[in-house]
Amino acid sequence: TVKNMLTSLRAVGELQNPAIRERHWQQLMQATKVKFIMDENTTLADLLALNLHNFEDTVRDIVDKAVKESGMEKVLKELDVTWKSMEFENEKHARTGVTLLKASEELIETLEDNQVQLQNLMTSKYIAHFLEEVSGWQKKLSTADSVISIFFEVQRTWSHLESI
Repeated sequence: TVKNMLTSLRAVGELQNPAIRERHWQQLMQATKVKFIMDENTTLADLLALNLHNFEDTVRDIVDKAVKESGMEKVLKELDVTWKSMEFENEKHARTGVTLLKASEELIETLEDNQVQLQNLMTSKYIAHFLEEVSGWQKKLSTADSVISIFFEVQRTWSHLESI
């Protein structure tokens, strides 16, 4: 019917979202119980043969999931870029000339912000695909936070005791 055709075309339109990955096509195949290969040779007729009008809600859910996962992917890529370029600043101790690490406001702020971001990702119902990566980042940043705190505490103590 025309109504089914319109519903299927709307679903095909939604599936053109750039956030859709191979895993999402696999989920669609499971839902429709139809095997197909999604590549540049896939035609509109191939997609219409899936009878997507029977799976309108499923398609919408898969596309929604893909968009949310794409957002997580973006956050994880940004974390990677941020922390690859993050460096400590240093300064010389006034009396001894020993190089000391300097507490960079930007670094500490970024660390705290990123830990909150990861915590928010963990509460998402779409975390499954990224759980291992997000957990890994949480562990890395938590370790970095602990090491930085301890290091600055030791450095402060040394600075106070050095003159004695």
